[in-house]
Amino acid sequence: MDEAVKARWRPLAPLVALKALVFGFILVRLVAIGSTNIFQDEAYYWMWGQHPALSYYDHPPLNAWLLGLSGSVLGWSKLALRVPVVLAFVADLALLALISRRIAPDRPGHLWVTLLLFLVTPVLFVVTGWALPDYLLVTLLLGAIYFLLGFLVEWPTAPRWRYLYLGAACLGLAGLAKYNAALLGVGLALYIVLVPRMRPLLLRPQLYLAAAIAIALQAPVMLWNLTEGFASYGFILGDRHAVEVRGLEGVRGWLLVSLAAVGPFLVPPLLGFALRRGRTTGVGLAQITFWLSSLAMASLSYFTAVLFHWNLVAYVVALPFVVLHMRWRWLTWLHLAYGTALLAVVVVNFSMAPLGDPVAMDDEATSWAYGWNETAEAVRAAQREHGAGFVATTDYTSASLLGFALRSTDVTSLDPRRDQYDYWFDAAAHAGEDAIIYTDTWRRLDDEVRARFAEIVLLSDEAVLHLGRPVNRRQLYLAKGYIPPAE
Repeated sequence: MDEAVKARWRPLAPLVALKALVFGFILVRLVAIGSTNIFQDEAYYWMWGQHPALSYYDHPPLNAWLLGLSGSVLGWSKLALRVPVVLAFVADLALLALISRRIAPDRPGHLWVTLLLFLVTPVLFVVTGWALPDYLLVTLLLGAIYFLLGFLVEWPTAPRWRYLYLGAACLGLAGLAKYNAALLGVGLALYIVLVPRMRPLLLRPQLYLAAAIAIALQAPVMLWNLTEGFASYGFILGDRHAVEVRGLEGVRGWLLVSLAAVGPFLVPPLLGFALRRGRTTGVGLAQITFWLSSLAMASLSYFTAVLFHWNLVAYVVALPFVVLHMRWRWLTWLHLAYGTALLAVVVVNFSMAPLGDPVAMDDEATSWAYGWNETAEAVRAAQREHGAGFVATTDYTSASLLGFALRSTDVTSLDPRRDQYDYWFDAAAHAGEDAIIYTDTWRRLDDEVRARFAEIVLLSDEAVLHLGRPVNRRQLYLAKGYIPPAE
């Protein structure tokens, strides 16, 4: 830790109190991972794991591979879905401890405050609490940061090349979790070019071997795209953002959502990290990556909707360093209170009962967290009664949630827009068959789906209840005579 930072450092609380808080929040997090209901896209990625492939349409394959492995060992269950999340969470804690030892070995409080921030900062506890690709992105980015710091601390006097190679391997694996891991790779390249003491590395072949390791790990994704007309790359770079230009209003909206996701009381130390020069090992790399990712997301928000967690790379690289800029203890305590309150809201809302009316609040995520077992029973009964050949919905999310509840990979999405189900569903093989179609408040039966059948008859239209309160409204249809789309 450099002298300027030492002069500003003020312990948040006695070490024993910090440790007690951290262990308390770890217990809460483990309970939350075990108790929260299936989140909408989790079921989608579970279905990926039941269809092993080199890669997938929306994202790279690492999360699906792990879920497939977990399911093969533990069976079709929420336990299997969440075990990889728990293991990654434990790895996160260990990696943060190792990183803290590298950058602040003389300040034991640094680790415990960093762990508190990791446990209560909204964007971090949300993305590490469900089996979405982001939980792996966080773990592997932390791994890359740890090994890269191990290389940088000795460069150029006694370079430890194995740390560079291991950092590159973690970065490559992070790219197999989610595409935006590439922002750390670009940040590292800019750091090497812009920082004079790093430029001699450009003349060393080891750098290019490390880059080759990271790139080689993308081979499954590249091969899948080569065989599928670069579908995933096209989705990420184009189709996903096919919405109207949002302009400055879009940027303002992204900033406000980011403020809530990070926490307003964490902004001052975060800006201190981003704007102040320091001598702490690796801070330059973290700062360049932070600005690269944040400016990229801000620019993208001018043209399309940008979700709050897309800037995750920036928050992860900042996490180990931001504690060094937390000068006001009262601000830190307010951040802990803010994060704790939101954590409580999330846990209760997704495990016990909605904290409001999800339909009135236009909250499909909460609505879809409840009622799937009852819906699955209704679908089974309808399929038995009418002898339908297959079950379908009008959207990949509802197809995945219903399929998970039915413990079946045979539910499909008939959404005219492309999704992963288009790679699994053999339309020609189902020609002429009848189907049970599920729709609800959030995904209606549109004309394009109606055109795929000779006749569609409404079987039921009823409220989905949880603890006696309506959380959704579902419709079941008997769709007769499936007509595959023209080739």
